[in-house]
Amino acid sequence: MANEKCVSCGVETTYEISTHVDYRSNYVEGVGQLCVSCYTGKKSANEQIVIPREFIVKYSNNAELGEKVREFYYQNY
Repeated sequence: MANEKCVSCGVETTYEISTHVDYRSNYVEGVGQLCVSCYTGKKSANEQIVIPREFIVKYSNNAELGEKVREFYYQNY
């Protein structure tokens, strides 16, 4: 069976998708499964960016949202 992926960075975790959340570590209710690095905050600052929340509402088209996120990244990082 396939393993769950980290909702933050996308790396495959050690937990199968079928494993109930009560039997997992690094699972955040309302967020999802995190890898150990994301859960403990040990990822490099360059591996994650923060975008304005309004982007999600304002740009409902996925292609447009992606374009705006990339534009934001190049302007701010």
